Amino acid sequence: METLIPFLKYSSVVDWFFIILVVFIAVILIPVGLWIVIASRRRKSIYFLLTMTFLPLLLALLGTYVRIRKIETLAARYPDASAEVIAAGSREAWVMTYIGAFGTLVPALIAVTGLVVKNDRLD
Repeated sequence: METLIPFLKYSSVVDWFFIILVVFIAVILIPVGLWIVIASRRRKSIYFLLTMTFLPLLLALLGTYVRIRKIETLAARYPDASAEVIAAGSREAWVMTYIGAFGTLVPALIAVTGLVVKNDRLD
């Protein structure tokens, strides 16, 4: 919690864009995943869903990379910045990855559950 509040407080427009995009995609994947698991007859569509569930994590990693890159650029521009401030900024940057990991976890669990439940035999 000590990292989340400063992260949200000092986030730029680009950070907010990535956060909103990751959360939006994760929220959309949950009902779509449930619908695919219920309506599909074969595992092929569930495999496609499983690959799509990693999209929030990949976008969050991209957002983390952009934020860490920005921190490195600012650290190079202002050499008098302390190492503690740079380390705190780097810790805050990883919050976006945690959000993306959680956004990936729920739809991936839905897809894995669908793989366990479905079988390819059509009797």
